[in-house]
Amino acid sequence: MNLLHFLEQVLILLDTMIQEQRIQLRIKEIKQETADTKTYYLEPVDDAAITYQPGQFLTFIFPSKGSEEQEIRRSYSMSSAPGVNDLPAVTVKRVSNGEISRFWHQDVRVGSVLTALPPAGRFTLDSGEGESRDIVLLGAGSGITPLFSILKHVLVHEPESKVTLLYANRRESSIIFQEELQGWQEKYPDRLQTELVLSQPSDGWMGIRGRINNLRLERMIRQKLYFAPNRARFFLCGPFELMRTAEITLLFMGFKADQIRKENFVIDTSPSPPKHSEAHRIRLRFQKESFELEVPAYTTILQAARREGIPVPYSCNGGRCATCAAICRTGRISMSINDVLTERDLAQGWVLTCTAYPENDEVVIDFP
Repeated sequence: MNLLHFLEQVLILLDTMIQEQRIQLRIKEIKQETADTKTYYLEPVDDAAITYQPGQFLTFIFPSKGSEEQEIRRSYSMSSAPGVNDLPAVTVKRVSNGEISRFWHQDVRVGSVLTALPPAGRFTLDSGEGESRDIVLLGAGSGITPLFSILKHVLVHEPESKVTLLYANRRESSIIFQEELQGWQEKYPDRLQTELVLSQPSDGWMGIRGRINNLRLERMIRQKLYFAPNRARFFLCGPFELMRTAEITLLFMGFKADQIRKENFVIDTSPSPPKHSEAHRIRLRFQKESFELEVPAYTTILQAARREGIPVPYSCNGGRCATCAAICRTGRISMSINDVLTERDLAQGWVLTCTAYPENDEVVIDFP
């Protein structure tokens, strides 16, 4: 790489950092939830309010060490609920051999300042329009994090709705938010049902033992629903196998795909490009600017935008978080993976630019 090219790359990176919407967050308080899980309460450095929806996440940006990438991005769901908790918060579980989770647990202290993107994600509630409905939350392990946010929001802001939480763990000591969940259960005994399922409980455990399989899940759901089935909303967050089992079970029971939302915490592999792809020139609109963007064959819209220094938001690069979601106004695109957008989202034109490939030159992409 010659000096001129190196300087060009540096200028592109600096320009990206300036244009991209980033926020500085200070750690106000830290709470130990379990032996390997902590909640971090946040406050903006500039005192500006953080606006978010229950179920959304924050993408934190960390400097890279010994990597070709200049930075590392990790997304963490917010366990707080707007209008319920005074401070926004994220809950982080220590992951074996996880460099970033180790950093959170070992190096982040009260007063630490971290860089993040604004709240994002589509693991959120649609408007209930004042109707009573069932909100069913199914999670395992740290998958409780966004579910807890939604649980609190519904109990406080939808007084006619009921919430059912089905929460799986290995043992009693791994139940995150156990005391808080008990407090919410006592406060809303007629509107909150909590079922804790443990696969390796102690001998004194009086709750449900085993795992959540399709038969057990179907029985639980049929017993817990109070209102019209078509108004029920299901939120799934946990290991892939659990979410797949739950989704198949719900569809078999007659619920529609638009009633189900999924949130993935782990991206196992990068999505493969399509078998056939061609170069196309598209238009991309971002932050009130319009760009003519050349998208080479076998290149996603997100990859092409980043190469041109356009600071569009992104996180997982795997079609599973929706940080990069935008609206396709015209033209045709194909997505190699979509584990986030529902049929309703797709009908409105939403696409995941990290897995989206243009199929003609009429594509116009709008970032919100």
